Amino acid sequence: MNPLFVVPLLAYTLAATLWPAQVDGRRRARTLLAVEALLVAAALVVGTLLAPLATPNHAGLWWGRAALLATGYLYVSGRGSVLIRSVLELSSLQMRRDEDRTAGAIDVARGRAIGALERALALTLVLLGEYGAVGWIIAAKSLARFKALEEREFAEYFLIGTLASFLLAVLAGVGLRALLHQG
Repeated sequence: MNPLFVVPLLAYTLAATLWPAQVDGRRRARTLLAVEALLVAAALVVGTLLAPLATPNHAGLWWGRAALLATGYLYVSGRGSVLIRSVLELSSLQMRRDEDRTAGAIDVARGRAIGALERALALTLVLLGEYGAVGWIIAAKSLARFKALEEREFAEYFLIGTLASFLLAVLAGVGLRALLHQG
């Protein structure tokens, strides 16, 4: 993998993770998701245009793969929290619950940590080709929240957030696998 291909995507991922946009309204959530898709696509196009400018040696190919993997993990684990929050803020879903708005800092931090870890684990499993194991993570997470799932609104909130989180990890994993096998 040519390291120049990864540079724009890595630069965007670092900037987006270090200065995440806060989602504070339904209109903003839709805009953030659309802009995010365009910026990632633009970074991939720019990377494709940059790659032919230099032919890396063997060490450069290794660094390109390592940078691509690091970018993928940073994106799904770091930026993923903002994206999942955006999905839950879409006006058609109206999923942000009152308890979620008033959750303490510790609860919010725990939720973000759990989400980042689950996406990193799902990404690892997809990169290893173990797609079935992703289902086991979802089952284990549901088991841990079994009692709370009896409340319909929480169950829907939980399912949409969990499925959006895993969709991000699976899409990133499939994309990374394709890029790693072409380069």
